[in-house]
Amino acid sequence: MSLYLIGLGLNDEKDISLKAVENLKKCDTVYVEFYTNKWHGDLKTLEKIIGKKIEALPREKVESEMLVEKAKEKTVALLIPGDPLSATTHLELIETAKLENIEVKIIHSSSIYTAVAESGLQLYKFGRATTLCYPEKGFAPESPYEAITENQKLGLHTLVLLDVKPDRNMTINEGLELLLKLEEKKLASAITLSSKIIACCQLGGKAQTMIYDTVENLLKKDPTAVPACILVPGKLNFKEEEFLEFLSD
Repeated sequence: MSLYLIGLGLNDEKDISLKAVENLKKCDTVYVEFYTNKWHGDLKTLEKIIGKKIEALPREKVESEMLVEKAKEKTVALLIPGDPLSATTHLELIETAKLENIEVKIIHSSSIYTAVAESGLQLYKFGRATTLCYPEKGFAPESPYEAITENQKLGLHTLVLLDVKPDRNMTINEGLELLLKLEEKKLASAITLSSKIIACCQLGGKAQTMIYDTVENLLKKDPTAVPACILVPGKLNFKEEEFLEFLSD
């Protein structure tokens, strides 16, 4: 038997590929996870398209060996918002399946990692991406700030992904406020009120917005659409600067 990891794309059920639909119709069981990203599609509509019931799985189920065990006897598919290989969780799932000699098939889809090119920032000039998480008791990682600082030293752009929780998605303002708190602590001038960044909301969706402005101005505008991410430009060439003028509000 086999295990399919299939990307849902950036926004809704219209983003899924024909290749994905054809293979989903052949699967015995279809699951979906929503803990790695927010998805604006309708599962009922997608179920009608593929002619199969889709069961949503919590994180602990995906990260257990449940899917691998089922794939030993049936053809199983896991649907994933965005591209299926954007999250390390799914790479671990592939490794576990292969150790059990289960065939793994990947069907890619649109992803935030390429959609950010719509900003005009050139993809080959991005450094290490990072995720900004909500602080919790005993957990307040500084790695996002460090990633921005390291990339800036090399003149590279930074993609800052914002935290996604089952009941809460980090907004642009929440992310900026967290970065400013880290700035107060680190004092490396990676993110200040005068820094110009790109706020991206719902890329690929109907409510897509990209705004190039200072942190101070963005905090006043308070863009709230989710999922969202922040792009921190590194050294801009003249073509990038020219394109960013279209995003200035």
